[in-house]
Amino acid sequence: MPRPSRPVQFAIAEQLSHLDAGTWTSLTRDAGVFMKPRFLSALERACPANVSPRYALMSRDGVPLAAMVLQLVRVQGRLAISQDAPLGAMAQLVDERALVLGNLAGWGQTGLALAEGADGELVWREALGLLDRVRRFERPEGVINVSFVKDALLEEHEPALRHQGFQRAPSGPDMVLDLAAFTSFDEYLGSLASKRRRSVKKTLEAVEQAGYVARPLSLEELRAHETRLDALYGEVWSNADVRPLRLTGRFFVELQAAMGADCVVLGLMKGAQLDGFGVCLRSGDAGVGYYLGFDRSVEAPLYQRLLTNIVEQGWAWRCSRMSMGRTTEEPKVLLGAKPGSPGLWVKHRTPPFNWAVGTLLGTIEPPKVPEHHVFKEVR
Repeated sequence: MPRPSRPVQFAIAEQLSHLDAGTWTSLTRDAGVFMKPRFLSALERACPANVSPRYALMSRDGVPLAAMVLQLVRVQGRLAISQDAPLGAMAQLVDERALVLGNLAGWGQTGLALAEGADGELVWREALGLLDRVRRFERPEGVINVSFVKDALLEEHEPALRHQGFQRAPSGPDMVLDLAAFTSFDEYLGSLASKRRRSVKKTLEAVEQAGYVARPLSLEELRAHETRLDALYGEVWSNADVRPLRLTGRFFVELQAAMGADCVVLGLMKGAQLDGFGVCLRSGDAGVGYYLGFDRSVEAPLYQRLLTNIVEQGWAWRCSRMSMGRTTEEPKVLLGAKPGSPGLWVKHRTPPFNWAVGTLLGTIEPPKVPEHHVFKEVR
């Protein structure tokens, strides 16, 4: 008896260059930077040791419906999760292969881009079904027990995710600073409440008095400082509660080389010494304050200065908003950023274990973002 035909078809590859470039570019035209070929190719060339990428194009009767980014990830609890994180002591025992719909090296729209007019319900149902098929296909290389969907908004995608057995997991929100209300960095500073404005100016003065100059780094400088970039990022990475992948100094070099003017690496230089850097990416009319690194032994407020650098770059690009990532929410709140919607979902392949995972996740309180009076009151 012939098998019934599937409502959609997939082309799957381990390298993005193995899929049709025109179709991928068309489907991701309005997607965020983390689904663009330039970013993905840079990540491929300097991929973390525990990550193996997969890509898929979904079509129906020859008509492209969606582009998908997936990652096979080995999660070792002793490396990926701090002892001090929620359930950190238990997580230290974890050593699993996981499958992710989305990109662990990004946030926002990272896993699924739909064609204009595509049936969203159909696409999501088939995309989640593909996760199970890929998980079974990859089994000879090791069992994959856990699947994640990253950055899926609750209201829009909850029915499809819950129908497929996925459960919501606590995760920090992306902190977003709205820049549309201001025409310049000076106007932004002027809109801050006096206490906050003094704090920003004090940071700028303290770092300058410590002998640092904040400026963009050229590609040649990044290549020369690759080892230092790796060490500075490593200091921040090792201090994080959750760190599923470890990027390298080479990745930041590859990123700049691939993205050109849409990537700016801002450095804090003391003479010829690089003691801090922050990466900014342009994503349409938005900016992304990406990964950063700094020497934690320096007494000057390098981290706060790097955050200010990121805000300044947003105006240099005339961005409407600046996405500042998910960690260390309070310093970002003090600059006026507000939490967006988190969206992490998890599923264990075995139903009893999946039920236990859901029960356990239900006991964890989601991170609470502090509130501060940042801007002047409008009278």
